[in-house]
This record gives sequence, C-alpha cells and structure tokens, in this order.
Amino acid sequence: MISKEKLRKNVNAAKNETKAALQLIYGSLNQGQRKKLVKSEEVYQLLKRYGIVE
Repeated sequence: MISKEKLRKNVNAAKNETKAALQLIYGSLNQGQRKKLVKSEEVYQLLKRYGIVE
C-alpha cells in the first residue's frame, strides 16, 4: 500500500506536469487560436483550474 505522503507527491507531480503541458500548448497558439479555444466552456474551465487563464 502506498503512503499518503507518497501519494500526495505523485498527485502533485502529475498536476505540475499537466499544467506545464497545458501552458506549453496554450503558449504555442496565436491570439486567434487562443480565443477560439477558450470559447469552449469546458476548455476554459480546465485552463482556469490550472491557472493558465484568468
């Protein structure tokens, strides 16, 4: 069984990797592509949850 501390570290590592990947993708888009992408409420909420957009 995995300890709570190890699980917490694994979860935080996965969250940081996901955030970095989202930032890389979002940062690679031009302004028009970004606007179109965040028009989708689901995508917007995901980017907001990870602190990519306000």
